[in-house]
Amino acid sequence: MKKTFFAVILALLFFAGPLMSQKQLYFGVAGTGLSSVIINQNNYGYTALDEKFTMGAAGNVNIGFDFSNHVGLKLEIGIAKLGENYDKEITKNDTLFNFTRDVKLNYLQIPLLFKFRTGGDVAKFYLMAGPQFNFLLSASQKYLKNEVVESGTFPGPGNIPVVLGEETITDWYNSFDVMGRLDLGVDIQLAKFLSLNVGLTMAYGFMDINAKGYDIPDTDGNYNPSHNVYGGINFGINYLLPLGSK
Repeated sequence: MKKTFFAVILALLFFAGPLMSQKQLYFGVAGTGLSSVIINQNNYGYTALDEKFTMGAAGNVNIGFDFSNHVGLKLEIGIAKLGENYDKEITKNDTLFNFTRDVKLNYLQIPLLFKFRTGGDVAKFYLMAGPQFNFLLSASQKYLKNEVVESGTFPGPGNIPVVLGEETITDWYNSFDVMGRLDLGVDIQLAKFLSLNVGLTMAYGFMDINAKGYDIPDTDGNYNPSHNVYGGINFGINYLLPLGSK
């Protein structure tokens, strides 16, 4: 994890070298309202639950370099609340069981995004893409059966029984994830040194988020890796520091 973090910093320093000869530097803050999904949920050998629409949020501080009117680079450091909610009704022996599970994954996110934009003096449309490095801060869940904490177990690491309804589950997930990030939207010039950006953001995780020992096969005997995915709407405001003539 530390090696990846230092690689991000080195990349930033590499691009910062020619900074003072470029067009524009900016600093900003941004927030994101998002919908989060865990592809191939792992219910640890039990019947898979049905997915529910799940809202999350993210916020960041950022720094960007516009090398020209069209090309730039942006680095963000932020916090994101991901995860997914589930429910399912199952009837066994004429008895109805109602299961609900809300999984919350909190990450430190560090994306390094390459930016292309085009447009006029007031509004410029942008497209950004690049890798995003996610560092797990905490993971928790609320897992209920008929409004009581789920007491079923599964064989965890070392075949030690683990309670399905355990609340703090940080150890169940890998501490690091790499996502591919894609943003598109518009930069709006509000004043000489101030701009607003509004756009869509999408990210897909390339790594299995389940930790070793918690990668339990499904009811069909096959294990399917789980991946973070989200999409949402960004709102940000930036302070512009021009470094050259346009």
